[in-house]
Amino acid sequence: MPDPTTILAALLLALVPSLLYLFVLNLIDRYEKEPWRILVACLGMGALVAPAASVAALIVLGRPAGLPPAFAPGRSPDALTGVVEAIAVGIVLFAIVRSVRQEFDDVLDGVIYGAAIGAGFGAAESFLYVLGGTGQLSAVTVAQLLIAGLNHAFYGAVIGAVLGWARDLRPRQASIATVLGVATAAWLQTFHDTLPLIMAHVLGKPDAAAGTASKLLADAVNWLGILAMIMIVALSWRREARILRAELHDEVAHGIVSPADYATVTSLAGRLRRQVGLLRGSGLGAALRLRRRYAAEGELAFHKWQLRRRAGHGPDPARGDRLRALIRSLDDTSPEATR
Repeated sequence: MPDPTTILAALLLALVPSLLYLFVLNLIDRYEKEPWRILVACLGMGALVAPAASVAALIVLGRPAGLPPAFAPGRSPDALTGVVEAIAVGIVLFAIVRSVRQEFDDVLDGVIYGAAIGAGFGAAESFLYVLGGTGQLSAVTVAQLLIAGLNHAFYGAVIGAVLGWARDLRPRQASIATVLGVATAAWLQTFHDTLPLIMAHVLGKPDAAAGTASKLLADAVNWLGILAMIMIVALSWRREARILRAELHDEVAHGIVSPADYATVTSLAGRLRRQVGLLRGSGLGAALRLRRRYAAEGELAFHKWQLRRRAGHGPDPARGDRLRALIRSLDDTSPEATR
């Protein structure tokens, strides 16, 4: 039975990075923030369902019933493990996407959902590793656990990005793209986990320097992938800003969106300045109301975009009227807001 100190250390190393990841993912989602309940659900299912499914599959396949991180002492890298874990994460992600289709719009949403699930998987891996007893946790071990969690978030983001890209494809094409996305994540994880072992066989019995070099090379591939994800996010921001400007233009003419909101809705600095100004001049309630109004305007823009892109199988058209009513109710000059 683990002692209370070990349990506390395991919880902290699982929860603190996960909450930090959720905070960062919420910041990344600039214009139409995903509800916190979805992000928490992604994290929770990534921490519980995906690891449980992975362990069950590995047992069936005759592998050890455990999820030790790649750097764990005595672990023999197994290419099948990365494949199983990627499939488990992909299945969980697909299930969540299917259950919240109204909220799932594009590549950026896929990156956020997938990264949250992957972060949950990494949290479970860290928790079980520390709970198993690691003696005194060194700074190096903590750093390795944090990097391992970031890697899992990256693998999940890869699958999510492909799912988001495939959102508008035909069913057959979307299925093929999904399989390729899972296969890509599985290859990246397998390459990262097994490269040191492969180099050990190729070089005979390499010294510590060669082993370190192989680990650095494996990590470099993932860091380049993360850099690519950052570029994808930046491109998604530009694309989403264009959607907001195009879809909300006529809402200004109809009096739904104010000119001040329209002028700043795609500017992070502009939105923050207005919120800070309201916080100082009118209080917290007014600032939060503006924040909610920006979110509703973003949802309205993407709702209209979905209706045009997915005619016949898009969202409920009545949702647009509900969002317009919500925007009016959050207007500081509306009767609803001043009651």
